[in-house]
Amino acid sequence: MIEDPSAQCVVELNCAILKSRGGVLSAQSMILDFGCGSGRHTYEYLDAGFPNAFGYDVKNYVKLRSAADIAHFRFDPMSGDRRDYPPMSKIPWPDNVFDFAFATSVFEHVREQKLAFSEIHRVLKPNGWFLNVFPSKWRPIEAHTDIPFGGVLNSPRYLKLCAALGIRGNLYQENFTVDELVKANRYFLIHGVNYLSGRQIAEVLHQTFGEFEYAEDAFVDHSPGRSRHLAIPLKLLPMLRRLFRFAHTRVVLARKRSLH
Repeated sequence: MIEDPSAQCVVELNCAILKSRGGVLSAQSMILDFGCGSGRHTYEYLDAGFPNAFGYDVKNYVKLRSAADIAHFRFDPMSGDRRDYPPMSKIPWPDNVFDFAFATSVFEHVREQKLAFSEIHRVLKPNGWFLNVFPSKWRPIEAHTDIPFGGVLNSPRYLKLCAALGIRGNLYQENFTVDELVKANRYFLIHGVNYLSGRQIAEVLHQTFGEFEYAEDAFVDHSPGRSRHLAIPLKLLPMLRRLFRFAHTRVVLARKRSLH
């Protein structure tokens, strides 16, 4: 899985990455957690003193603390779709609402990535920021299945070899037979993830935001997880930043241009 559990605490990390590029959030900033899942990162922001934090996902996966908290979550208008991996259609907010949007380990699952970037751009205010952190296609150990190079290799024969070697990505798979494991992993790697290449990501970002930058340096500098140990090597050897992006984690920071 991605990093260790402490690395999934995002408020301080996101604020530090923004600050490294001149971005600052106030207590009244409107914040969007894109792909909020269970809602834990939205709750992190609420607990950290950001009352205008909201979560969006294609379906309702949220674990509410109280019934009233549903006011902080909205779901895709097409969320009635019962498929395992339903598509997105629209972020259910009007234009120019949010000062900051972020996605943490989400975009590797998004099928309609150009639409997702376009919708995030639409709901951001002019000069609003978008921070997108997600595992690389070429990560040596795929972040969800633990399959070596699972982001690019998903043939039945290869997955069967991995299964025979005892590679299992989570506890619920531990009692699977080899054939059951191959079937589950192949289905997930075909339907559950959508790893784009660096070139494809850049193309979509240029089409939607126009300009963007990679911020792996700030991510590593401020990461509460194991990546922090790479901070000094990345400073001494700038080429390692590109390697980190290629083989571990991509950190994309984009800003909606001012109307002026």
